Amino acid sequence: MLAVVLALGSSACYGVSNFIGPLLARRHTLVAVLIISQLAALVACAVYLAVAGGGALPGSALLLAILAGAGNAGGLIAFYRAAQLGALAVAAPIGALGAIVPVTWGLATGDSLRPTQAVGILLALAGSALAARRAEPGGAAGLAHPDPRASALWAGASALAFGVFLTALPLAAEDGRAWAIFDARVALLVMLVLWGGRRVTEVRITRDLPLLAVPGVLLVAGTVVYTHAYDQGQLSLVSVAGSLFPVFTVSLGVIVLGERLSRLQAAGVVAAMAGVVLIAA
Repeated sequence: MLAVVLALGSSACYGVSNFIGPLLARRHTLVAVLIISQLAALVACAVYLAVAGGGALPGSALLLAILAGAGNAGGLIAFYRAAQLGALAVAAPIGALGAIVPVTWGLATGDSLRPTQAVGILLALAGSALAARRAEPGGAAGLAHPDPRASALWAGASALAFGVFLTALPLAAEDGRAWAIFDARVALLVMLVLWGGRRVTEVRITRDLPLLAVPGVLLVAGTVVYTHAYDQGQLSLVSVAGSLFPVFTVSLGVIVLGERLSRLQAAGVVAAMAGVVLIAA
């Protein structure tokens, strides 16, 4: 029971972060939101490392942590861009399809694909295709979005990048969880600075600084809570509960932003989220 509760807490952290971050990016520059939130996340990781302790990662594990950080950076940039161009209720479940990457890696390294995972992959792919469809005229009311199809493509790119993160970080964490999380976060921040370029110098400290820090702190909290949930229970139960973060993001998008989808898009969102759950089961 404790493992499931912790994993659901992890899902809540990821889901709320994926809602608040893109929302802040509509009021501030994307670079400012990402840089400030991830600086706060790095501080949180440093605190966790100081408490947990442990030795530094060996070379091979360090490379995996750097790869995880790069994947996380790419996933965040692409997901936030997807949320700028389209509905969060569509971007979130597509972005969650990154779970397919570690499943594929597992198959390539000797794991067997369970029937539920095969069904989940098909559901997730079909659901993302439906969710990405442009709404019919008059079919979906609510907020207008600049380019729903481009949003779906960016969300797909974020899924691939997040999949790299989900695959590499657990492998690195085998040699030290706290150091793996910290090193991956350092790599993430370096990648964001390189991506931001000169725009990073335009980031200013404002009264919104505490609010801009929230998404990054939530992401770190979700990662730490999920790893502890894995320590407390079976991976099958923990991974299912930990994969439900799109439910929180989609629900907040509908409730707070008033996002409404066409029937086909809604069916696609449900199918994609169901597929993610089956993949993790």
